Amino acid sequence: MKEILIKKYVMYIFSIAILIFVLNKLYIRNWILENDLPDFLLIVTYSIPNLIEAIIVTLLLTGILLQVRQHYNKKLGSIKVEHINILASSIAAVYVISQELKFHNLGGNNVYDPYDLLASFIGLIGTFGIIQLFGFMNENEVDTKE
Repeated sequence: MKEILIKKYVMYIFSIAILIFVLNKLYIRNWILENDLPDFLLIVTYSIPNLIEAIIVTLLLTGILLQVRQHYNKKLGSIKVEHINILASSIAAVYVISQELKFHNLGGNNVYDPYDLLASFIGLIGTFGIIQLFGFMNENEVDTKE
């Protein structure tokens, strides 16, 4: 079985998202609180983890589902990449939104906030749009003819 070759921009988005999450958690949020900046910036810094979670979960699920498609080529090879992207984004949306609405606490101890829900939607829709527009992997590297 060949591994899928993920486009570099996907790896950059993933890495930058994690970096922003860490910087926000350790430095940015504290700096904004200490310097008494406008509430808008405080809302953004508290919502960044939800945005990042939506981005990372969508990217991870897309990669996992594409790898499963590649592994079970004979049964799943005919599934279009666009359908994989939709499925991955849908599963990510169910997970992220149900967490925000406190159906479960997997991934953190959440407090409901409409701004967090908005950040999650932006992350989900934005990541799905980017994957649809630019692709997730090099299509010519996918082996669907076994």
